[in-house]
Amino acid sequence: MKKLTLLIICVAVAMCASAGVKSHGNAYRPMDKPTKNHTSRVDIITEQPEGTVVNYLRGGEYLLSSLYGYDTDYQTGRVKVVYADDGTTVYIQDILCYAEGTGVWVVGELIEDGTMISVPLGQYVAFNEEFGYGVILSWGSTEVIDLGDDFYWLDYIADDRAEEVIYAIDPENGTITMVGSEGSVDNPYPNNCVATGLAGIWSDDGSVATIEWNSVWTPLGEAVPAVPANPEALDFFDCGVAEEGYTRFDFNINLFDVDGNPLDPDCLTYSIFTDDDELFTFDYDTYGLNNGFETDMTEIPYGYSGYDFYLRRVYFYRTNMGDNPMFDWRIGIQVNYTVGRETNKSDIVYLEVYPKPTAVNELSAAKAVTDVRYYNMAGQQMAQPSGLTIQVTTYSDGTTSATKVIK
Repeated sequence: MKKLTLLIICVAVAMCASAGVKSHGNAYRPMDKPTKNHTSRVDIITEQPEGTVVNYLRGGEYLLSSLYGYDTDYQTGRVKVVYADDGTTVYIQDILCYAEGTGVWVVGELIEDGTMISVPLGQYVAFNEEFGYGVILSWGSTEVIDLGDDFYWLDYIADDRAEEVIYAIDPENGTITMVGSEGSVDNPYPNNCVATGLAGIWSDDGSVATIEWNSVWTPLGEAVPAVPANPEALDFFDCGVAEEGYTRFDFNINLFDVDGNPLDPDCLTYSIFTDDDELFTFDYDTYGLNNGFETDMTEIPYGYSGYDFYLRRVYFYRTNMGDNPMFDWRIGIQVNYTVGRETNKSDIVYLEVYPKPTAVNELSAAKAVTDVRYYNMAGQQMAQPSGLTIQVTTYSDGTTSATKVIK
């Protein structure tokens, strides 16, 4: 099902103890983003508070656990901070890297004459009303030991003494740095990812979903016109004619311009294209009600939150199979960056899902077939067609044709 594949549905199965959590293996949790249609049982802030807004570019490292194992990488994306007019209260949106796009704000306060920010632990960064639990902030340490053969041991120990996470503000350049965290994504095998930092743990049993460390937030400054760097087209999944589910497209938007300078995510949108640069429209009749927009959309704001739109994924109410496919051979994404009245665009970056079809003219029938090959949806050659198959036919004049067949 669709909701079991969201980016933020990730956690290791854990055995709880008073001092910490030890995990072996992993499992999905249903985790939905808070929306205006859900009345949360917990104190979650989804509307932007009043005050002075500053956008920061996220840096540091993180670990994310999921059904497929664990992943460590460098943090990217944006952190939005609101400094309230009382001079003390601070609101931080998407404080954890893995939860960017949920739009949840946590509350902190300026301390030490405004040189530090204290954020109390235990605040929710996501909550699912239907299932009655979510992800809360915790401070602790983790270690992942790779046991081989796709097995690993994930050990998370919460620091029961910790009540807050502290960030230091550099008065000269305005950067905000997490205090007391340490670790590296590059630790040697088999003791991968020994780290201490800010974690997101499941509220019902304390098992760990994510942890990040060495976090540094850099002010973005005023947005200026720039050409955005190319995005990445990562994966396409077709739910199939007979399967229950949703077709999806995974991608990554790089928050830099072509010269490596940071971009303001509030100025970014993206568009989906198919085949020969054909712009895809998310029409209101199909997508509007579930996703909160009132007109057809061809440009989706970065981080747009809806039932079908996520930070690095989009769902379609349509299969690519049957008599009316979405596209014949490829799907792509383009980034748009608008400052004032000036818009610059990246290249359209495509993911070739099927072999490119070759035009077949009226003389094809007279050609001799010299070879027929079959490929599955992963592009792997098969001896015989099975299920949805791409049949590639080679003719005596050297031309080829590709057709979808279902066996």
